[in-house]
Amino acid sequence: MLDNIALYLLLVVALGIGYLLGRRERRKRGRDLGMVAEDYFRGLNHLLNERHDLAIDTFVESMAVDNDTVDTHLALGSLVRRRGEVDKAIRIHQNLLARPVLSAEHRTQTELELARDYLVAGLLGRAENLLKELSARSGTSRQVAQELLLEIYQREREWEDAVRIGSELARSDRSIRTQLAHFQCELAELALADGDLRGARAALHKAGNFDAHCARTPLIAARVAFAEKRYKEVQRQLVRARDLDAELAQETLELYQNAADELNDHDGYVAYLRSCLDRAPVLAVVERLAVDMEQKKGAEAANEFVLEQLLRNPSLGGFVTLLNRLDRGKQPLQPEQLALVRRFSQSLLQRQPDYRCKHCGFSGRTLMWQCPSCRSWGTIKPIIQAQREEAP
Repeated sequence: MLDNIALYLLLVVALGIGYLLGRRERRKRGRDLGMVAEDYFRGLNHLLNERHDLAIDTFVESMAVDNDTVDTHLALGSLVRRRGEVDKAIRIHQNLLARPVLSAEHRTQTELELARDYLVAGLLGRAENLLKELSARSGTSRQVAQELLLEIYQREREWEDAVRIGSELARSDRSIRTQLAHFQCELAELALADGDLRGARAALHKAGNFDAHCARTPLIAARVAFAEKRYKEVQRQLVRARDLDAELAQETLELYQNAADELNDHDGYVAYLRSCLDRAPVLAVVERLAVDMEQKKGAEAANEFVLEQLLRNPSLGGFVTLLNRLDRGKQPLQPEQLALVRRFSQSLLQRQPDYRCKHCGFSGRTLMWQCPSCRSWGTIKPIIQAQREEAP
């Protein structure tokens, strides 16, 4: 698919070059342009014979740089970058910048393209320095440069710089405020890891100001409160996180149980589990409720509860949980049959992802707040119910 797009773009560029050569010939009838035309047709021949690299090199060499051909050079540079030939794209754009004939607008466009080349090549320091210069200027290039800088700071995990640039962009694009909340949460995580509880609270306060609906903020606030031994506050923050995003209920269970144990409030913990089950049929909630039910009413009642939940919300994980419980209770099914079915089910389960990005479909075994594929924030969620069977 990418090769087809590249070929199409090359054809368009080739036609554009032919048009420009025609214009130039009409302007300069007295000058012999036979050699240039020969280079052009040689490049076109390479293109038709699918020798794309040779075609690009020929087109670049055959075109002089002036205000008529800059856009074509830029298109060629973008094309070779898409093809993964970043070194060649850098040379094209650096060659353009070395020409004194460029207008201010074309120079700015070329610098932006060169920054994109550096970004793709992983030369983040060079890209950052160039983009800082561009973002200090006025005009339409300023916002584009800031957006690229924001991408660099996220890659380098420079969260304070990301907040600074993101705050400027948020003046014209409020959708960035969700990202800003996650940047502040990253700062809160770092402060919490260093034992700086005051710094963590300050970062979380700013996160809430950016996006009051970010469920990650109360999740971290609960951990801060637990470190401060404010167990009621832990529970309050976890309830808030679950209410903001019911699909993240399983991320609250362990800490809520720890806080309930400190408060000697087992009944409150069970009530919380049931309220979670009402909002999202998360397997982890079912398993914890089954353990409590087994202690109070016996294994048979717990197994019936798990079976009821499995029938209501079928999933491979729930099936494995039921098999494990039946095995422990010596329920019907011969032991060898049960072991075979359980082993088969567990092997299937191990290959299944636990989390999936709702934006691009990226899946994995651990919760990540920023999707490594589409780089969206807060879009990776636990896979629940029958979503595993619906996965591509």
